[in-house]
Amino acid sequence: MAGETEMNTNGRFRDKQPDVATSFSELAHDVIELGELQAQLFALDVKSTVKKTSSSVLLNIIGVCVLLGSVPVILFALGYLIAELLDWPVSAGLGIAAVVGIAISAGILLLAWNRLSAGLNSMQRSSEELRRNIAWIKSTLKSREAAGSAIDRPVVAPTNPR
Repeated sequence: MAGETEMNTNGRFRDKQPDVATSFSELAHDVIELGELQAQLFALDVKSTVKKTSSSVLLNIIGVCVLLGSVPVILFALGYLIAELLDWPVSAGLGIAAVVGIAISAGILLLAWNRLSAGLNSMQRSSEELRRNIAWIKSTLKSREAAGSAIDRPVVAPTNPR
């Protein structure tokens, strides 16, 4: 009406006072829902990680079994063979056989480590999503805080002179 002061906030007219409880309730609901989605994503990533790393665990077990099971038999045989063929002392043949065994087991364990590292990278998706969700919560809280302070300090439109 003419001659009355109208109050608005940032160009929007205010029908009623802001309901802090409702705003907080909506935010809490959004945060809880986001937490549920984050937990579901984490569960999927754990399943994916287990699926991808199971072969590397198997390779690690095989590597350890080869190292512990065949080293005493194969390397002694290789050491004696080197000593006989080259007319070297038995200790030299056994030393060379030990180096060969270590090189083979190191290669198997390196392959297993590479597969394990690749499998653990699938958790990166979950951590990225968590970072984005935290950033969203922060920005939502900040924007609602700014909106709340704008509502607390309304802009008074000039009155019409009579």
